[in-house]
Amino acid sequence: MLFLIPFFAFALSVPGFQLLESLDEKKQGREFLQLIWDTNLVISDIEAATYLEKLGHSLVTYSRNPRKHFGFFFLEDNSINAFAGPYGYIGVHTGMLLSSDSESELAGVLSHEISHVTQNHLVRFSEKVEKQNYLLLASAVAAVLVNNGQASEAILTSTIAGTLQKNINFTREHEWEADRIGAEMLQKSGFDPQGMANFFKKLKDSNNAQEFLQSHPLSINRIADSLQRSARAPDVSKKSSFEYTTIRAKLYYQKNQQIELQKDKEITYYMQAYQAFDKQNYQSAKRYVDKLLLLNSNKSSNILAGRIAAKLGDIALAQQYFNKNHGIEEDEASIYYAAKAYLDNQKIRSGIAILKPFLRVNHGSYGSYKLLALLYLKQGNTGRSHIQSAKALVTQGKFDKAIGHYQRAKALASSQDLYDIIGANIGRLQQTLDLYKN
Repeated sequence: MLFLIPFFAFALSVPGFQLLESLDEKKQGREFLQLIWDTNLVISDIEAATYLEKLGHSLVTYSRNPRKHFGFFFLEDNSINAFAGPYGYIGVHTGMLLSSDSESELAGVLSHEISHVTQNHLVRFSEKVEKQNYLLLASAVAAVLVNNGQASEAILTSTIAGTLQKNINFTREHEWEADRIGAEMLQKSGFDPQGMANFFKKLKDSNNAQEFLQSHPLSINRIADSLQRSARAPDVSKKSSFEYTTIRAKLYYQKNQQIELQKDKEITYYMQAYQAFDKQNYQSAKRYVDKLLLLNSNKSSNILAGRIAAKLGDIALAQQYFNKNHGIEEDEASIYYAAKAYLDNQKIRSGIAILKPFLRVNHGSYGSYKLLALLYLKQGNTGRSHIQSAKALVTQGKFDKAIGHYQRAKALASSQDLYDIIGANIGRLQQTLDLYKN
């Protein structure tokens, strides 16, 4: 069972690039995305979700095929693993993040998975196997993630196991290619190219990395090659961001219900404030976050300070903290918590006023659409709540359910213009579904 999860990363490499994804690849990606969300393991923490998306897309910029579609998400799983799926969907287990010692190591794993996609390893695999087998194997991914004993037993037939093993044996060369191109991507993006090599070296001695090692065949030669390549690269690497450090520290706390010992005062103050906040000791949390802000006023500390202020009822101060994070681009996590602060303080209209404009011009995350749906529901605007619920479902690839919400919203539309807009959205989704069926 250990080698099922990332099997999509084992496909044949091909010369050249496919700049635009085929309709079949988009369909497979949507089905894969639904399977992943149905595991209920996708991390809902919006800071973690938006951080990984931003990090992943920043690396894609330096890839060999930046026009490819990508999506990134954390899954709550203690194993050290990551996988690439169709249409560029890349998952990272929380165990992978917690086992990393630097942001360059996490970026190294992402670069490796991104390279599987840009080199079209996945596309050739889906073309090689029959469609039925491909989707059945995709279901195997979800079965393992949810630890469904009956489903797992059903898929462990000799035929399927043999197919998977054949592809594992066939793709060692593609692991080498993903290493080489991923290291190149790391260097261009400013991360330490040795991050990937160091992480692979560490995996060899880890008892919790069997899934990754089964699906990403390692060898002493591969590790040595990665170390030599990174040693030749100029040392222009950047330090781990405070955002990476805080997200990793929060996940450690959530898993172990205790703070990981840290040498750095800033992260220590942050986690002391976060722990007090989690235990609803808001005055104590404020004392710690005030100490943190004297040392470092950045995105993560501002969000935590704003959340604490909101719980203490000082909504104006909370918004000041959230607003500090808006530079050239608005920060989705800050917008989300600003709207939630208004919701928690029964200022529904203000929450809508801050979240609605952001989502009108940006592709938001699942959590942001669900929050806006809740705000509209609290306001008594059921129709618009259905619209936002539909948009949230689209981010999960669940077009059929999204159409259902749009249809309910259409029946409640208060104007002809809104009625027509909803109808157009239904038409686009239905047209996509019809194309997938043909």
